[in-house]
Amino acid sequence: MSAAHNFPVHLPPRKGTTSERLVAAALEMFSRHGMAATTREIADAAGVNEVTLFRLFESKDRLLAAVVAEVVRAESEALDRVDLVDFDIRRDISAVADVFYATHEKYQAFLRTILAHRFHPKLTEEIMREVIQPLRQKFIGYLAEGQRRGVIRQEVELSPAVDAFTGMIFAAVLRRAVFSPGYTRETYLRTCVDLFLQGVCI
Repeated sequence: MSAAHNFPVHLPPRKGTTSERLVAAALEMFSRHGMAATTREIADAAGVNEVTLFRLFESKDRLLAAVVAEVVRAESEALDRVDLVDFDIRRDISAVADVFYATHEKYQAFLRTILAHRFHPKLTEEIMREVIQPLRQKFIGYLAEGQRRGVIRQEVELSPAVDAFTGMIFAAVLRRAVFSPGYTRETYLRTCVDLFLQGVCI
């Protein structure tokens, strides 16, 4: 069953490398039509032929994995920008929260497609291993540095802590797509950061 969405999704101008255009087109088509989007539709939207798509990505599944990597790229880069020399956990977690929220908001149509579709276990494992786990490990590594510096309690399990924090942000974006909660995005993110730090910090 396809997952059609009404969220605004706009295909960027045809620029960049062929691979970049294909990823952008796939993001557009998956967001609009769910996994029912065909490789021919994606290739047409990118302005290339279908043979080129398969030459560069081998399969629709590999293209999907590349789209997921693009979606989380800003989050990964936000974690890369953390200054471990001038360690300030409130500043850093606030910045990460802001980028995660903006990413989920920007790509929510695609993320809903992902949530609505049951993928083959092998593909799910591949995306988790190649895209999601490296992102999580960056966040876990930052929190581990906080433990090393005596800022975060040693008994805190870092992996579920990361999932709890990012889950709060993801849930807020989905909620706002349905109704206005009566408080601002900034208020919510500040509250998330406060709750998280109160839970993990010494």
